[in-house]
Amino acid sequence: MPVSNRVGLVLSGGGAKGAYQVGVLRYMAESNMAVDAVAGASIGALNGAVVASAANLTEASAHLTELWQALTAESPLKVNKWVVASYLGYLCLLGTSHLSPLLSVAKKALALQKIVDLGALDDSPVRKLLDAYTSPEKLSKGLPLYVSIFESEDTLHTVVNTVMGMLGLADTTPSEFRHVQMCPEAIQRDVILASASLPILFAPQTIDGKRYLDGGIGGWLTAQGNTPIGPLITSANCSHIIVTHLGDGSLWNRHDFPDTTILEVRPKTPITQESMVQDMLNFKADKINRWIEQGYEDASRCIGNVSYAIKQQAEAKTAQSLRDAAVASLDDGFHIG
Repeated sequence: MPVSNRVGLVLSGGGAKGAYQVGVLRYMAESNMAVDAVAGASIGALNGAVVASAANLTEASAHLTELWQALTAESPLKVNKWVVASYLGYLCLLGTSHLSPLLSVAKKALALQKIVDLGALDDSPVRKLLDAYTSPEKLSKGLPLYVSIFESEDTLHTVVNTVMGMLGLADTTPSEFRHVQMCPEAIQRDVILASASLPILFAPQTIDGKRYLDGGIGGWLTAQGNTPIGPLITSANCSHIIVTHLGDGSLWNRHDFPDTTILEVRPKTPITQESMVQDMLNFKADKINRWIEQGYEDASRCIGNVSYAIKQQAEAKTAQSLRDAAVASLDDGFHIG
C-alpha cells in the first residue's frame, strides 16, 4: 500500500545521455526536494547508486557533477585489449584455408560467443568511478536503491531480440528488479554494474550462477526494464514518483499505473543529437554540459509547480498533526469550535 507523500525517483537508461539526470538532480537539490527511494536502469543505475549513497540530494548533485566532469576529462570507454587480440586471432583462424574447413559452424559460433562475452570495453574505469562515490557502507545508510537487470544466456541472441524490439517486431522478456541493499555486500557492485552492462560493449556480470546484462533491455515495447518504476510502487510503497526519460518519445506510459501520482521529466526539445548509438557513447564535454543544462530546464518546467504543491501539502499535514496533538493534551473541558 503506497504511503502518503512518500516520493520515489526513477532514473532511466541512455548511456552518455545520463548527464541529463545530473541537471534534474541539481534542480531538485536547489528546490530543497527530497526522495525516499531510487530506482535506476543502465546509466540510471550508476547515477542512482551515487544518489542513494549520498546524505541528501544536495550532496548527490555535487557528487554527480564531479563524476560527470571527470567523464568528460577521461572517457570511461576503454578498449578491452584481450577482446581485440582474441577477435584478430579468430579472423586469422577463419582465414587459414587448411584449418577453416575443419571447424564446424557450431565451433565457429561458440568461439565468437566467447569473444563477445569478454566485452569490447574494459569496465575498470566505471568500477573506479563507482567506488569513488559508493560503497556497501554508504549504501546501507542511504536511500533504498532498486536496479533492473536482464538475464541472458547468449549475448548474441539477446542482441538480435533487442533489435527486433527496437523495430517493433517482437518484445523482449521482462527485466528483473533487485533491491541492492538486500543483496550480499560482496555482490552489490556487480548487481549495479550488471544493470549497465550493454551487450557486446561490456561483459555480462555473473550473479548467483546466472549471467546478466543491461537492465534496460527487458520488456522493450513498454520500457519495463528501462523505466523501473515497479519496485518503487510494490516494494518502496511510494505514492508520488518522479520519472526521468533519456529518449525522445519514450514508449513508457504513466497511465499503466493509475494508482500512483507520477511526475515525468521528458525532454522538451530532442535529446538525441546524432543517433541513439552515437549519443550513448559520446562523452565529449560540450554534449555532456548541454544535456546537464537541458535536464535542469526540463525539471524546472515539468516538476517545479507540482513539487511545491506536494511540499505544501506535507507541511499542512504536519501542522495538522501538531495541532491535533496539542488539542489532545488540553483538559477535557476545553473545546475548539
